[in-house]
Amino acid sequence: MDSELICEETTPYTVLLYRKDRELRLWEVGGFLIGLFPLLSLFPFRSAPFVVALLLLAAAVMAGMPALYRAVYRPRYILYKDRLEIRKGRRRETVPLNRVKPAYDLPYFYMIDGKRTPLLVSDDFLGRLNERMEILRRGWE
Repeated sequence: MDSELICEETTPYTVLLYRKDRELRLWEVGGFLIGLFPLLSLFPFRSAPFVVALLLLAAAVMAGMPALYRAVYRPRYILYKDRLEIRKGRRRETVPLNRVKPAYDLPYFYMIDGKRTPLLVSDDFLGRLNERMEILRRGWE
């Protein structure tokens, strides 16, 4: 395998605020449900304090879970000339670029081995990945 590094990125917190994978979404739902049960016992349902507390809980979960996810898994993406390496926590996956195709529904979703996979990276990284896949597809290298 060619080991020439093109781009490397550790997922920034701001990207995790608006790009999410299934695991992060489950973390957010779980965190919200865990916080919801104490609120139900503290405030009367549909009261003004309950609604305010619910909104504060939602804001805290939406802001806090991406930070926690980033601290636990430290997602990192490395683009080489011929492959993409995805690291999340102890998991490490190396995928040849000829097995990666855009999914076309969202810009950060790709089909890897027939499975729809979100890549939690910046637009700059996605641009370089698309450029590299196009170079390989056309056989310019």
